[in-house]
Amino acid sequence: MKHDSSNYEHQDSSYEAPAARQKQSDYIYNYHCGKLAFGLLLFEFEDAVKEGDGARLINVYKLALLFYKCYGHHKYAYVTLLYLVKIHATLTEQQANSFTWNRFYSKYGGKGKNISLDLRMEQLNKLLKSQLRALGSNINESNAARVANAIEGVELIMSSIDKDCTLNPKKGYRSKGKDTTTVQQIVKDLMDKQVFMKLPERDGYPSFQEFPSNLLESLDYTDLHAWMTDLIRRWTILME
Repeated sequence: MKHDSSNYEHQDSSYEAPAARQKQSDYIYNYHCGKLAFGLLLFEFEDAVKEGDGARLINVYKLALLFYKCYGHHKYAYVTLLYLVKIHATLTEQQANSFTWNRFYSKYGGKGKNISLDLRMEQLNKLLKSQLRALGSNINESNAARVANAIEGVELIMSSIDKDCTLNPKKGYRSKGKDTTTVQQIVKDLMDKQVFMKLPERDGYPSFQEFPSNLLESLDYTDLHAWMTDLIRRWTILME
């Protein structure tokens, strides 16, 4: 015991118990850093869609997969992994290239003016519903199918009429009000509370008392690897 005490005394002095390390955490700082990181991820996703950058969108999906798995969104994690496997393994090079880049729609052209195909489909569904309501009592399966098949042509006719009547076209994104005052107030509050200055032993917010600095801290990478390996094995058997 004397030998251990004399030879490893320097290690004992530098050792910090988990409770001591936890006590030195700044949960306010952790919360806002995590919030900022997640917000930047959302901005990256939105900007990749607007720019029509399929390769960058794949990188966002890879990171999103970790969040889905970490926070129990199993269906989203499943379809995201399946999408990545199709891109990198199961599809031909031509199909993978189309699957990567043919995911955006630009009605008016220009840089940063793309929208996702899902949003485009929602716009067509909205137009279709208005046309189906116009059928009134004449609606049936045959008439509904005929209207659905002609919906893109109807949209072109409506756009042509709007152009002839010099009506301003509606853009694909919702209009936003001026947020200068709101942003200035938020920045002032953050600066006053020094949220991005690490102050040890500062208590967290009541609803997030022990917020981790790493949003993926609870992710079990062993379980993630086993889950991915099992799914890939199942998909391989189905393809044989």
